[in-house]
Order: sequence, then structure tokens, then C-alpha cells
Amino acid sequence: MLYPHFYYDSIFQIPYEQLYAKGVRGLIYDIDNTLACHADKLPPENVVALIERLHKMGFQVALFSNNSARRLRTFNETMKLPGVSRAGKPFTASLRRLMVDMNITTPQTVIIGDQLFADVWCGLRAGVTTILVKPISDKEVITVKAKRGLERWMLKRYQSQ
Repeated sequence: MLYPHFYYDSIFQIPYEQLYAKGVRGLIYDIDNTLACHADKLPPENVVALIERLHKMGFQVALFSNNSARRLRTFNETMKLPGVSRAGKPFTASLRRLMVDMNITTPQTVIIGDQLFADVWCGLRAGVTTILVKPISDKEVITVKAKRGLERWMLKRYQSQ
């Protein structure tokens, strides 16, 4: 099934210290509705502060988005993280290349996003730990909105187990 390994309300509830203690060294984030709303051109201050804290803890952090290169470049202007646009999620080729570029292995990697059929499925197919977070906003592109009903049904089954 497409169940994530972990499910949290937001990126700020993830127990990063526990992940680090278990050997995780690379955190790969989706952008839209995971780190920021689609309309946010730049990352919110609390996201920038979190990324800085994660770097100090010893994590490598990267962005991984199906959105355009322009969206990634603009959003990432201040943080200057490694990143991949037009990632092709749920396919894994871009994720595997990013992991090689970051010099991290599958057990050291966590992918974090708001979509079962993109972020979680991609991570599961690549064999990495997956963390699903609730979407920040309900304002989404039509292709994502179309999948949310099935995602909600699957999450109810996941949460009842």
C-alpha cells in the first residue's frame, strides 16, 4: 500500500533528533504545501529557521519538487539548498540522482511531503523512509485536488490501523 512510514500535522512536529539518532543524514523536502503555500514566493521565516537548525544538527537538506525550475530557483534564493525541479515524482530517477549528489544512502534518507501519490509513493519506490505531512493550504492546482479524495480515504484506513 501507499502508506507513509510516519504521518505528522506539519514539518515542525517531526522528531528530527530521533531521526538523526537512527542514522538519517539527508532530508529531502517537497516545497508546495509542505514547506510553504503555493502562493508563497519565498520560504516563511519559520521554515528558514528550521532549515538552519537542521544544518546545525548535521543534516543535509534538499528540495525536491514537481514544480518548475523557476519556482524552485525563486523559493530557494535565500536558502541556496541543493534541489531538483520537475522531479517526475512518483518516478525515482531524480531522487536517486539527488541522493548520489548529496552522498547519502537509502537508509540515511527521508523524503517529506504532503502527497501520497507523489512524495510518499516516490519514496517508497526508492526504498527511503517517507514522512507525510498535512497540506498547509487547501488551495492547490487542479491535478492535486483531483487526487485528494482518494488520499483522504487511504489516510482514514491508515489511521484506523
